[in-house]
Order: sequence, then C-alpha cells, then structure tokens
Amino acid sequence: MILIFALLLAFFQPSPSAGVATGEWAGMMSRSGDHLGVRFDLSADPSVRSTFSAPDLGAIGVPLQRVMLGTHVHWELVGDASTTVFDGAIRGDALTGTFTENGNGGTFALHRVSAATGKPYAERDVTFYNGSVRLGGTLFLPAATGPHPGIIFVHGSGDEGRWATAFLADYAARHGIAALIYDKRGVGASGGNWRTSTLPDLAADARAGIQLLAQTPGVDSHRIGVYGHSQGAEIAPEIVAGNPLASFVVAADGPVGPQYLQDIYRVDTYLEQHYSGRHLADAERLYREFVDVARTGGPHAQLRADIRAAGDAPWLADLAIPDDRSWVWDWYPRYANYDNRSAWKKVRVPVLILFGGKDALVPVKPSIDQTIGLLKQGGDPHVTVRVFDDADHTLRVPPKTAQGWPHLPGGFPDIVAAFVFSPS
Repeated sequence: MILIFALLLAFFQPSPSAGVATGEWAGMMSRSGDHLGVRFDLSADPSVRSTFSAPDLGAIGVPLQRVMLGTHVHWELVGDASTTVFDGAIRGDALTGTFTENGNGGTFALHRVSAATGKPYAERDVTFYNGSVRLGGTLFLPAATGPHPGIIFVHGSGDEGRWATAFLADYAARHGIAALIYDKRGVGASGGNWRTSTLPDLAADARAGIQLLAQTPGVDSHRIGVYGHSQGAEIAPEIVAGNPLASFVVAADGPVGPQYLQDIYRVDTYLEQHYSGRHLADAERLYREFVDVARTGGPHAQLRADIRAAGDAPWLADLAIPDDRSWVWDWYPRYANYDNRSAWKKVRVPVLILFGGKDALVPVKPSIDQTIGLLKQGGDPHVTVRVFDDADHTLRVPPKTAQGWPHLPGGFPDIVAAFVFSPS
C-alpha cells in the first residue's frame, strides 16, 4: 500500500519545469479591450538574452532588460519612446501579471509552450568592416540547399540596432532568403558614431554588408539586394547605384530630394494637426529659420532673438529647437543637405517602392512620382509600387483606440519576399 501511494505521488508530481519561469511562453497582453498575441523566451542566465516577440507588431527577438525570475517575475521592454514594465507570478505552467507603459496599465496571461522546434535557418553573429569602422550584425541563412538570394536590411534614423528588422530577417529566412541585419554605427556591437558620420558613410557601411553576403557560402552573389526603410530607403539608391553586387532594391517610406525639405514637411504636417491661423504661420516660419541656420552653419543671434520674441507661444516647445551647445548643429548640415536624386538616376536594378498611405513624415504621392521620374531619366523601367492605404510611416496600421496596438498591413511582408524572387 505504501509503495502504491508513493507511485501515485510520483505520478502526480508537477513537471520539473513547473514553477520555474525560464523557457518559452505564449499568450496575450490585454489593455482597454484590445489584445496582442505575444511570446516571451525567458532565461535566468544573464549571458543568454531573454526576448519578446509579437508578430502583429512585426517584432521578434527584442531583448528584455532587468529580467528577474522566480516565483514572482519582473522584466522590462525598453523601446525608443517608452518602457513597458512587467510584473507577474507563476503557478504551474501559467504565468500571469500586469504591465505598465507611459502610465497606462494592462494585464498579460501566458502559458508555457514546448521548446521551439529547430528554425529552418542558421543564425550567427558576424563582423564586417567599412574601412576602420567595425560593424556587428546577425546573418540568417536558410538551412535548405542553396544558393539563396540575399538581402540586407538598412536602418532608419537615430539609434537603431539590428533587432529593429529581425522580424523581417526571420520572415525572409523562413522563405528561403539569406538575410543580414546589423547595428548602426555607434549602436550595439558596431563602432563609429552615426552622429559624426555622413549619410554616404552609412551607405558605404551597407555596401560592405552586401560584400559580406556575396562572400557567404550558400548565398547567390548574383541575387543580392537592399531593403531600406525611411532613412534606409533614402540612402538605398546610393548603396546600389554602380554596385555590381546589388541586383534589386526595396525602398519603404523613403524621402526624395534634399533632406531638409522632408524635415520641414514632417514638422509642418504635425503643426497643421495642432494649430491654425497666426499660430501655425508663426511656428512654420520659425522652424524654417532654424533649418536655414542649421543647414548653412549661419550665426544664431537672430534665431535666438526670434525665439525670445515668441515668448510663451504654445507651439514653441513642439519645434524642439536645440540649444547652442547641442550636437545637432554639427550633424544637421551633413544630414539636411543630403540629396539622393542623382543616385536614383544611376540605379539600374529593379525597384520595389513601398509606402504607408497615411505616412505623416514623408509626402507619399510626390515621393513616388519623383522616384519613378528619376528612374526613368536614368533609363530603368523596372519599378513596382505598393501603397498600404491604412498604414503609417512605420508600415503599420495604427490602433483603433488610444490604448490599442498597431498591426502590420495585409500582404506585408509577403510582397517583399515575392519581389526578391521575381524582381523584374
């Protein structure tokens, strides 16, 4: 009897993983009636990255910070504009709790999932160089027999690391495309500093990445291209023009022409949504004055006098004009005076243009028309255009409520994968 009782106890014991938060978890985040499917891969070993994934957001493998795992758990998801803080408790194979972001709260409910089956691609960290600048990245190489087409994902503006495009790289690799993501200069494992670099410098970094792809066994060196979003799309023509290793380009939400004009458009669009009449005219005039001073390196005295004259105007803080000691004054002329029109005329490979129809940072139709016109001037007729009507500059459809989450538009990124295999 004692033996039978002991066997029954052993049979009904929880699994060794029960009560331990390490491992893979899937479920939902909920906030104000909206829900987001998520997945967390949690590790108690600080040398092993814990990550967050949400396919509807186009996010995969985003590193978590300040991870503490026990009966009670805590971790933080640090983004460009906000930090989401998670606190919860584990009971068996269920993990539930709350999260807060910018003062707003919600709940999450996760269940343990079995260890992921092997990915259909190999993933390894790589290093490549543009001159003396060291660039660190990750290569996704399909496991199936190659050779495979290859694609490099190029950053948008600001401090953008490799994980911003990891979702697209994962998608590409699962569809038979070798993909390279990397940290921008001065971010993550990459040396240098984008703030002291030019946009042609950043384009040359991507050209070095294309060379790495071309030298990688299993990659078809005749089918390698570029995916650039925003600033990445702006410099994409410079990456591929005259580059014998580049065979296609995907340009998503990219500005055309002098960069400072896009900056003015971005600010004007915002101001028009919040001000009118004299307020709007004064705000637009002052920002144009800042742009002229910043991009030409002119004296600041009159600009500072006009800022003081604006007094406590409600729009002044929205312009975010930097003080005289800011790094922006050295960086802005290199950035604002860049003009990609001559590079577009030199592109001789198929081009896929993507835009969010509700892009508030880049003018949609004028940018598309101008790009096509420049390509035709250069004699390149291979242009495909796709506009996602409800998507914004991030190529996501904004949430229906203030507390909801955005999601990827239908057909993306399938369109990108199909273009890579049949670009012309």
